[in-house]
Amino acid sequence: MSIDVHVTGGGTISNGELRADGGAIARCTLCTREVDASATIGEGASACAPCLRERLDALSVARFRLRESRSGSLPWGKVTG
Repeated sequence: MSIDVHVTGGGTISNGELRADGGAIARCTLCTREVDASATIGEGASACAPCLRERLDALSVARFRLRESRSGSLPWGKVTG
């Protein structure tokens, strides 16, 4: 799958091929706003950096929490009383 990047006022880069277009407008289909830049994430869908970052953070937290819930122990060591 190729990753296309759209840059507002700059154009598009698709498969490494630059297409300059001063009238280009990048849009994020996740937050439904016009943004500085967006990258394709699937058929007809694109995401801006803040939306991508938010999802990557959620992935990291979910992996950590699910991994730790299987071990049954605290991640920072034993608590003694």
